[in-house]
Amino acid sequence: MDKRYRTKYHMSMIENLNAIKENGMQAFLLNQEEKWRCPKCGGTICCHNGLCFDCDLETFLLNKKYRWNEK
Repeated sequence: MDKRYRTKYHMSMIENLNAIKENGMQAFLLNQEEKWRCPKCGGTICCHNGLCFDCDLETFLLNKKYRWNEK
């Protein structure tokens, strides 16, 4: 399951749990906010498709099955 999440969603549940264990929940949440922040507008990037729904909503509406960096 972790391999699938790393491949499809660019995240690892095991790494997330280890980060929480090592650094605490607050540090983990701050890191995740930065990791998933849209560089264009500051919105949140969806881990399932790599899109910011503030900037990239049209891309999603044109292709609801869009996944990371598809053309």
